[in-house]
Amino acid sequence: MNATGNRIKAIAVTLLFFAISAFVLLGIVWGIDALPFTVPGLAAIGSYSPHDSIAAVSDLRASFVLTAAYLVATALVVLINTQYCDRMLAILADVLLMMFAAMAGFVIGYWVLLRLAGYQNFLTVEYGLSYLICPAVIFLLSTIPMERLRWPLPLRILTVLALVFAAPIVLLWNP
Repeated sequence: MNATGNRIKAIAVTLLFFAISAFVLLGIVWGIDALPFTVPGLAAIGSYSPHDSIAAVSDLRASFVLTAAYLVATALVVLINTQYCDRMLAILADVLLMMFAAMAGFVIGYWVLLRLAGYQNFLTVEYGLSYLICPAVIFLLSTIPMERLRWPLPLRILTVLALVFAAPIVLLWNP
């Protein structure tokens, strides 16, 4: 399997594991809260709000800011032209993609358990499409070899300008 296939597999596994983890976590929290007695040290668990957790994890502002910062970082790496920075940028892309997968998995896991418990659907198609923008931008950009963006020199200059100008536009995509 190629590197892109391995990355997609890692993203899918991360999403699945976080979905299962969130599903189990919410079940544990509800189970502890439903106990007829207080467990020492866990009395405050009843004030834990699944909706607040989902709101915090599903807030797309951080995703769009990190994606815009990744675009600027890519522009700088195109200018710097060192193997170390190329590798750092590749690692940063993988970390961001894993973080996005974990966030999506967490929301999906909670969504499944809340839906099974009879709660109203809180996810929309618009949210799902908005959520996909950041990982798609980072994934697609990270598949382009840096050498292709650096030579010839006019392409390097155009790439840096395009990335720098695209960063604030990404911020405006946030719904």
